[in-house]
Order: sequence, then C-alpha cells, then structure tokens
Amino acid sequence: MQRGYSQRAVLLYVGSELERMGEALDASEETVVDAIELCGDVLRSEYDYSSLDAIAGACFHLACKRRDEPIALPDTASQARKSRNRVQRESAQLVSELDVQMTPKQPDTYLEAGIEQFDLTEAQAAECFELLERGRDQNLHSGLAPTTVAGAIIYAVSEKHDLGINQKEIGELVSKTDVSIRKYYKSFLELADDVPVDVLPPQTTDEALSTLQTKVTRHPSSYAEEARRLVAETDVSGNVSPAGFAGGAYLAVVERHDVWMTADEVSSALGVAVQTVRQHKRTIQRKSDVEVERI
Repeated sequence: MQRGYSQRAVLLYVGSELERMGEALDASEETVVDAIELCGDVLRSEYDYSSLDAIAGACFHLACKRRDEPIALPDTASQARKSRNRVQRESAQLVSELDVQMTPKQPDTYLEAGIEQFDLTEAQAAECFELLERGRDQNLHSGLAPTTVAGAIIYAVSEKHDLGINQKEIGELVSKTDVSIRKYYKSFLELADDVPVDVLPPQTTDEALSTLQTKVTRHPSSYAEEARRLVAETDVSGNVSPAGFAGGAYLAVVERHDVWMTADEVSSALGVAVQTVRQHKRTIQRKSDVEVERI
C-alpha cells in the first residue's frame, strides 16, 4: 500500500474510480461490483504496487474478462489514464502473483466458510443454501457482491435461530461492513420458512416500539409509551424509516430520564442502521425543544 494514506481512503478512491469507469464504459453492475471486490482483495494483500490507477485499470479489465463484458482493453486503459501495455502487464502480474481466478467466486464459497466458522448445524447449513437458491429465484443477488449475499444469509439464519452471531463478526469474515449485512439480511430472512414473528424486522413504529419494550427488559414499559407520544407529536416529512424513527424516539426518551443506552443497542434490536437511529433522535429532540420554547 502507498504510504501516507489510510487503507480506507485508498479503498474509497479506487471504488469511486471503478464506478466512474463502469459508468463511462457502460459496464454492467455485476462487472463493477466484481472489479471493486477484486481490487479490495488486492489492496488488502501484500501485493506491491506503484500506481492506484494502474491497479484500478487492471482489476476492471480482469472483471470484464471474468464476466464476458465486451469492453476492449484500450478503452479500459484510456479510462484508467494508463497505457494499454501498463494495464495489460499489471493484469498479468495480478493473475500470476495473487492467483486471481478467472471465474469469479460465488456466494457458495463464502457461505461454506461462514458455516464452518460459526459452527452451524447441518440443518442450518442446508437452510443457508436454500435461502441462496430462493434469493437467486427472486433476483436478490443482482448488483450485490457474493460476500454481501453470503453475509446477509448467514446473519438471517442466525437471527431466525437466535444464534447470537453479530453483524460485525460476519462482516469481518466476508470483508464487509456491518452496515452492508444489516441492509440486506431482511430480504433473505423474509424468504425463510417458519420465521418467528418477533424475529422479522418491524414494519411500523408501533411494532418497533413493541420490539424494544420486549427486548429491553431493564426499562419500564412507560418508556415505550412516552416514545409513542413523541412519534405522534413529531411531524416529519419525506421517506422515513418507521423502525429508525421509533428507535430515535425511544433513545430520546431514555436520555430524558438520564439512563444509559447506546444507539448501537437500539440499532441491533430493530435491524436498522445506527446512523438512522441517531439522526431521528436528533430530529425529535430538536423539534421537542422548539415546542418547549413556544410554550
């Protein structure tokens, strides 16, 4: 890795470059996702490189070949701002040194690793692969990296059977953030058979507050009732996540009572992003303060 930049900054730069190249060359989403995934593997390895643009061009070129994308090498090189020979040479070196497979990995590979890592039973393993097939039938895989699909399925099965595997652990296994796992697991969970009602993500603010009331037993039930009143009194516009809105209201109530609770705990209980919970909490607190000033 080049010195002076964090791994996160480098990955963000290369990811944005690959998305730009994909848009300019009209590549499929699958090809761009594959290129980003491949580039992430390269940058997290010990591979010695001198140019990020050359790496981006090489990974894009290899992804095109793996996906049978009819994009010519000269066009890729032009978008990467490198010579054709440089991109071709870097591509060959990646294949040689990192043993890059010209057939892209499928989610099955990552599922097998997760099943072994988290010691799932035979029945739970079979359920993982059943959800994989059902997801394919529903086209849930479109545009998603295989690692995201596998991570989402493993977490869905964990939630259904209350295995206690957290999103961070799965994210580390498949090299994805817990945000990615949280965002997509619900779609796969809804495809599973005999899912307990209390495991499915809440669809309304009332369901979300009932979920919190059930899961956070250390708080009095009055907290959920106060949060319901806050939800009813707070006027919000736009596309609002009901669970996130309810979670923000509940956290605002908890803070009013000077009781310790983190947005992460609310996020985990409701299956919504931490940022969403925090954002709604701030909105509710801000509007509540305005109402107090008016009084």
